[in-house]
Amino acid sequence: MRLKSLKLAGFKSFANPTTFTFKHDITAIVGPNGCGKSNVIDAIRWVLGETSAKQLRGGAMSDVIFAGVEGRAGKSLASVELTFEHTQDESSGIRHALNLYQELTLRRQVTKDGKSDYFINGQRVRRRDVVDVFLGTGLGARSYAVIEQGMIGRIVDSSPMELRSFIEEGAGVSRYQARRDETQKKLDEARDNLERLSDLQGELKKQQRTLMRQAESAKRYQELSDELAKINKEDLLKRIFEAWQYHEHKKTQQVSSSESLNALETVANKAKVELERLSNKVAEGQWLKDDARDKYHNAQMAEQTAQHNFYTLNQELSQADDKIQRLTLIKTEAQDGIAHATKELTKLNEERASIEPSLKVLGDQLTQKQAELKQLQGNWQSIRDDVNTLQAQKNTLENAQKLAESQKSRVLANREKWIKKHNELVLSFESIGKENSADADELTRLAGEIKTLSLRQESLADDDDKDKLDEMTKTVQSLQSSHATLEKRHTALASEYDILHQMVHAKPKAEETSAKADDFSHLTRLKDVVRLSRQGESFAGVLDGFLGFWMDAKIFDDLALKAALAAPSTKDKQASRAIFKTGGGYGVNDSNLIAFGQLFDAPRLKLFDACYLLDEELDEQALSRLSDQITDGRLILTKTGWLIGSFGVIHGSSFGAESSLLSQKAEHSKRLGQLEDELGALEDELEQSEKTLKTHTAQLEALKIAQDEKSAQMAVVLSSLHKVQQAHTTLQAKIQTDAIKRENFAKNKAALDEEKEEIGSELKVLESQIADSIQQLSEHLPRFESAQNTMTAMTKSMDELNAQVKALTDEYQGLQLKNSTLTQALTHTQRLLELAQKNLSQAETDIQAVKDNEKNLTAKLPQLEAAFKDAKAQTAALKIISEEHEAAAKALQLMQVKLQENLTEAHTNFAKAQAEAAQITADTAVGESRLIDLGDEMMRIDEGFNLPSMLADFRAKTPKFKDNTARIDAIKADIAKLGAVNLAAAQELAELEERVSPMDTQINDITESMAKLKDAISAIDEKTKALFLSALDAVNAELNSLFTKVFGGGQASLALIDDENLTKADKWRAGLVLMAQPKGKKNSRLAVLSGGEKTLTALSLIFAIFKQHPAPFCVLDEVDAPLDDANVGRFTSLIHELADSVQFIFISHNKLAMQIADELKGITMPTAGISSLVTVNLEEAEKYIES
Repeated sequence: MRLKSLKLAGFKSFANPTTFTFKHDITAIVGPNGCGKSNVIDAIRWVLGETSAKQLRGGAMSDVIFAGVEGRAGKSLASVELTFEHTQDESSGIRHALNLYQELTLRRQVTKDGKSDYFINGQRVRRRDVVDVFLGTGLGARSYAVIEQGMIGRIVDSSPMELRSFIEEGAGVSRYQARRDETQKKLDEARDNLERLSDLQGELKKQQRTLMRQAESAKRYQELSDELAKINKEDLLKRIFEAWQYHEHKKTQQVSSSESLNALETVANKAKVELERLSNKVAEGQWLKDDARDKYHNAQMAEQTAQHNFYTLNQELSQADDKIQRLTLIKTEAQDGIAHATKELTKLNEERASIEPSLKVLGDQLTQKQAELKQLQGNWQSIRDDVNTLQAQKNTLENAQKLAESQKSRVLANREKWIKKHNELVLSFESIGKENSADADELTRLAGEIKTLSLRQESLADDDDKDKLDEMTKTVQSLQSSHATLEKRHTALASEYDILHQMVHAKPKAEETSAKADDFSHLTRLKDVVRLSRQGESFAGVLDGFLGFWMDAKIFDDLALKAALAAPSTKDKQASRAIFKTGGGYGVNDSNLIAFGQLFDAPRLKLFDACYLLDEELDEQALSRLSDQITDGRLILTKTGWLIGSFGVIHGSSFGAESSLLSQKAEHSKRLGQLEDELGALEDELEQSEKTLKTHTAQLEALKIAQDEKSAQMAVVLSSLHKVQQAHTTLQAKIQTDAIKRENFAKNKAALDEEKEEIGSELKVLESQIADSIQQLSEHLPRFESAQNTMTAMTKSMDELNAQVKALTDEYQGLQLKNSTLTQALTHTQRLLELAQKNLSQAETDIQAVKDNEKNLTAKLPQLEAAFKDAKAQTAALKIISEEHEAAAKALQLMQVKLQENLTEAHTNFAKAQAEAAQITADTAVGESRLIDLGDEMMRIDEGFNLPSMLADFRAKTPKFKDNTARIDAIKADIAKLGAVNLAAAQELAELEERVSPMDTQINDITESMAKLKDAISAIDEKTKALFLSALDAVNAELNSLFTKVFGGGQASLALIDDENLTKADKWRAGLVLMAQPKGKKNSRLAVLSGGEKTLTALSLIFAIFKQHPAPFCVLDEVDAPLDDANVGRFTSLIHELADSVQFIFISHNKLAMQIADELKGITMPTAGISSLVTVNLEEAEKYIES
């Protein structure tokens, strides 16, 4: 099977439909960075079922769809299709139901919403189907067949379980693992179903027990309810009688109540008329009282108004006097403020005039000093620039001197190193000469030892013993299988034999001798003891028809017969049908007849002595003639089923009793004979098989011991040979290195002499440079120091002048501040003077206005006082009139209240009597209704009940009733003890039992299914273990071979880690660790290997897996990036070696790697963001160039 083509449409940068065809064994995909080469790898992994967008360098699965570029819209769908050919090959094909043809096409497409669809040969399938198709082929989204960028490094650094997954895929374990997972899933589901079913069964059985108790309670409840209903019927009659008595009593009370009610109504009407007359008088007196009270209240309001006006005027006059006093005080304060402000203005003007001359003089002095300071600062800046220039020149000279001295120190150190290297070179040359002869002798010795060990290895590597061991192992396994088959068959036959033997030779149970005379239950039935002879087995069918009716009959001896005859005559008829005696023979001499005694080995019955079997065919006339010749008491049975006697001829089928017992026993006897023969032959065969098996097992153990000894010797020889070869290789390399060192000695010595001359020349130049630097520095220092002193003196003068300027500035600013303060105080005082003058004017105006208002109020005061006095007198007169009318109204109201009380009492008595009458009427109606209800209730219980007839009986004669209260309470107590009763419990119990009964069968079925699933898992585990360990050994052998070839020596291997969490039997399930030791290195830790060494180690592992289990193709993405040219050559040689069995597709930038390809596929990006394909067939290109 091989990859034929890859089609991409709208996938990542492949916006246009692009088809990659793979016609050759090695195809290289090349192109500049960023052109989309790795997208081809992503497409292959994606179509094989990759579900992680992160693994495809995206954030979501929809990111694989072409997103669009400038001038080109994005796609809404991405599609990738792989086509394989020769998929039905016997060796490397795909064995799956979906692989129907020699070509298999796998397609996956995704839409913008991230939904993926899979197709195999155009048929829509699930992702699981895609994975299942390629199980065991080495292909998959993350298998060892597709190596992306960076994956080589991850393989070396992968965890033990990740490394194990590669070997499992290479071993073809994945298909078994999938089957195991599916079987385990079924087992888990079966276990869950069993647990649920067991829980359900337990719960249902609990419910069953509960329902059984509830059914008993419901039965008891029904019994009590029936009894209670009977008693309630009697009690209901009693209540009907009581209700009738109550109704009659209430009818009598109703007549008496009606007469009392009429008398009370007359009294109430009379009191009502008197009350209405008095109420009119009360209303008139109330009106007069209210009118007088209104006039009195109006007079009171007028008095209060006059009083308020008088008091308010007095208050306003008092407030006017207070306000005049406050305004007079404000006027005085304003006059004092004017005087103080005028005095303060005069003082401030005098102080301000005294400051102005001094302020002017200080300003002139400050201006002069500032000008001097500015000039001095300019001179100082110029001097400072000169000093900085001289300082820079001084620093340059000093740095040049230090640099020259540093270089001199370096040259001196180089001279010391040269001396050391020269001495070492001389010593090394002398030691090489001494060691050369000794190494040559050791090399000769090692070559001889290698030859000896190689011959020993060849002798131990003879495969004859291993072939014998394998052949013997297969033979023993075959013998064990055959022996196990024989044992199973023997067990099955022996079991069948025991069962049949018990059925044919069953013995009746021991009989009790103390049984009663009329009790036949202890007697043996005929079918339990009847046994045909060899001769009788031939006629089992016809004998079944004859004896079928009596198979359940009991057999007893003479003692039992006598006991039966002595029993009461009521049992005679029952015993007559079961009486059969055992006794002596009774035969005939006719040669055509066979006595029944010859047909049965047991029992010996009297009946058999008078019966014969005719072993020949007779027609109806012959049968009739023969019946005439038979004497009384004799029976002849033909083999066709006719029974002949003195009574005539009848057929056995007319007995109406069908039985196959004798036929079955005949068949069982025949089968027992067959089983005895088969078991005898089988036991002989088992004995012979066991002897053969023991012999071959002993031979196998001997071969294993010999093979183990040989393997141990081989391991010792290989270890010794490896060590000697390594020592030989190391010594050869050392001799070659020494030879190169001798050749390089003269070159190295000449180079050292040349280096010595260069050091001397450089030292002289540096010493001259140091002397020049010292001289220039001594000439420069006086000028620098003079300029520095001048700048120091000018700095001092400038500091003094700065102090003078600061003092003048502080004094000038102080005077300015004082002048500003006086100006602000002068302004403030002027504002205070203006405010005081304004307040004085306002106070004088307000005082005059208040005095005018006070004069007007004084004039109104007498008038308001007179009005107040008149209102007060009128209020007193009206108060007297109001009190007189109120007294008269109260007297009338008292009379009205008394009459009202009399009327209320009359109404109360009437209402009470009316209520009693209504109550009696209601009680009468209730009694009648209750009587009717009780009658209806009785009619529901007893349809023949007639209430009027019953009442007539009550009137005629008073009945007597028992008191059933105690019994009713007892029954209710019993019902209460039962608690809540489920009346449907019996039906629910029956339904529940129908559900519970089939559950045992279901549980047994599930248990058997689980056992089969566990056996299947065990078989899969055994197969998986064998495949994995076999693949691990094969991969280890290939890995060590490829590693040695790539590195020119060294060793590499995979080993199972020691996982303490695993049992001894499961140690093979542990993860793997990769160990590598390149040639010349002692450490085997992968972490210390270089990038190139890690890459070659990982490639050795991948190619070792391919050698063990070749996948249809291998895709490599820039795995040669960390390799130099030499290692790239080794990498390409590995590809060439495997290209015959594996189709290679690799991405590379390396020209050496490209050279091995049969076809180059170039990926370009003529339009930004859109990849295009260019294909070059190298063979055709070479032919074109040659032509």
